[in-house]
Amino acid sequence: MNRGAYARTLASLLPAAAITVLLSGCASAPPTDVTALEMPEALAILAKQHNVCGVAVAVIRQRKLETVHAAAGCPAAPAPGAGSVFQAASLSKPLFAYAVLQLAREGKLDLDAPLAGYLPQGYRHRHEPLKPEPAEVVTDPRLQAVTGRMVLNHTSGMPNWASGPLRFDAAPGTRWQYSGEGYVLLQRAVEAIAGQRLDRFMAARLFEPLAMRHSAYVFDDRLAPVLLGGTKANGAPRKTLQLREANAAFSLHTSAADYGRFLAALLDDGEAMQQVTASPVPADADLELDWGLGWGIERGRDDAYIWQWGNNPGYRAFAIASLGTGDGLVMLTNSENGLALAEPLTRRILPGEHRLFQSPVLGVDVITLLCNSVRLCL
Repeated sequence: MNRGAYARTLASLLPAAAITVLLSGCASAPPTDVTALEMPEALAILAKQHNVCGVAVAVIRQRKLETVHAAAGCPAAPAPGAGSVFQAASLSKPLFAYAVLQLAREGKLDLDAPLAGYLPQGYRHRHEPLKPEPAEVVTDPRLQAVTGRMVLNHTSGMPNWASGPLRFDAAPGTRWQYSGEGYVLLQRAVEAIAGQRLDRFMAARLFEPLAMRHSAYVFDDRLAPVLLGGTKANGAPRKTLQLREANAAFSLHTSAADYGRFLAALLDDGEAMQQVTASPVPADADLELDWGLGWGIERGRDDAYIWQWGNNPGYRAFAIASLGTGDGLVMLTNSENGLALAEPLTRRILPGEHRLFQSPVLGVDVITLLCNSVRLCL
């Protein structure tokens, strides 16, 4: 896909150890060079410079979780810790994708079979993703062609989210277009296969085996004491979405330490990494960005990287890792300035140019899209 076509997909885009303290600013500001600083100092400087009220960063070295650092950059903001919980937004997707790939390896889900085959009662599309009604069974015949592989590499042809009846933007399998709605379709198929809701399935499949004790796909009272409330770009509190129903695309609540454990486990799982990277589709040819199963893939001069960002109201998140070295990072913030930290932190852990930061998807104004697309105005 060329840059122009890639940018047009944004019209449908919606929602994304050791301890210290940090803050971030607008995504358009030039990245601060902190490569020579120790991580605690780098975080503190970036947090204060960019007005990020809370940030936690998990550092992965050679496919192992090394450390977790945290920082607070707003006046009077509570200092986050390694176990502080954030909404991870679209970092929900790669975690769910890992569970899906496990099901595929076990022969329980065929990535190339139509997902409709797992849903004999049909797929009920919600007119608004956070409200159970109105909803209706999708009758568009193109749904019958959508596979799990297409969902994971964002070629399902479905929109990111649809306000009202579901309308396909492209024929399934024909082009890349980021889609959260596709992940909900895949979620319904997984729930049918597993015979349980997504939150319980993910707890048994990944959270418990990986000791992810501060993670859940629904908000619950157990997480309330350690959840950091979201903030606007000016540091003012942002009304936090109460995500009490699991959504594979955006409802994950987690800590940097927990997500770091997941990322380290994924990088150490050679078979899963082969699944993720074996047959990528082009997402932005100019920037040399592809999409694998569950992750974006950036092709560098001497290495390749998996990556994903997250945008929810009041929260921004980012994760990236090297396929060659097994180094990487997870960044969670409770600030709408949070993505301004992603590039300087990435350069510190993974030196060199990363053209993914030129991608227009990282600049999506989620608040406006939520309001205009699904009438959720906060």
